[in-house]
Amino acid sequence: MKNKKCIITGANGYLGSFLTTQFKNQGWQVIELSSSKKNTQKEFQLNKSNNLQEVDFKDCNLLIHTSYDFSFKKHNSNNNPNIEGSIKLFEIANRMNVEKIINISTISSFKNSKSRYGKTKFQIEEKSQKYNVINLRPGLFFGSNSKIIKKIENICKIFPIIPMIGKGNFKLHLTNYDDLFQFILEIYSEKNLDFSKILYPCSIEAVTFKELIKLISPSKKTIYTPLYFITIILKLFDLLRIKLPLDYDNLNGLVHYNDEINFDYTRNFKTKFRNFENN
Repeated sequence: MKNKKCIITGANGYLGSFLTTQFKNQGWQVIELSSSKKNTQKEFQLNKSNNLQEVDFKDCNLLIHTSYDFSFKKHNSNNNPNIEGSIKLFEIANRMNVEKIINISTISSFKNSKSRYGKTKFQIEEKSQKYNVINLRPGLFFGSNSKIIKKIENICKIFPIIPMIGKGNFKLHLTNYDDLFQFILEIYSEKNLDFSKILYPCSIEAVTFKELIKLISPSKKTIYTPLYFITIILKLFDLLRIKLPLDYDNLNGLVHYNDEINFDYTRNFKTKFRNFENN
């Protein structure tokens, strides 16, 4: 029997590399598209989407799009490679009859999102609908490959008292990498998908940032740091182009919660997303 074929963009990123490994372990043929073009990867850049080879999409069962160009700082430009490159990718995949097309969006994507990242992802979702793209809005990732959780853990180790972002009461939904992979497999097998629905592959029960810190480092004390003060500092560092583990746009994505999250359609699937304390 011929192996199933999957294309993964951003194959050298945290999520992309994880999914690549998992699909290969399941016996899938994986075509790795990445801007870094390492080892067996093929070059893929969102601002050069016209260079995509249609032959790669022939007899493809699944496309998972994780690529994002963080160097582009605008969200509403007609020349935004994140939007135009993504839609070009979906258009080719749809024309070449790829069975399922999955776009990895973000839980900070919604109509009135405050973050540049969330606004851009929302536009990609809107424009992708004509190509029967399945849009997933995962939460904050945790597990073996979690970049952000690792940074929080390191901060907890370094500082005797943890500076809290405001009162730390903003809500977070979390996504375990292994659960996401199982969810994607389930989506691929589902024959009656409603492509118009947004899926939320994350824990239904939210935790606050303060609660997350306590789960990561129960013994550490926290100190209240005014949100406006953190905002000013991050804006300053942004203007000076100094990179920090958390930048101003990350902050906007974290603290501004989408009150319109609807888990009704996601609940129809068998995969359940664990809470952080169950990791």
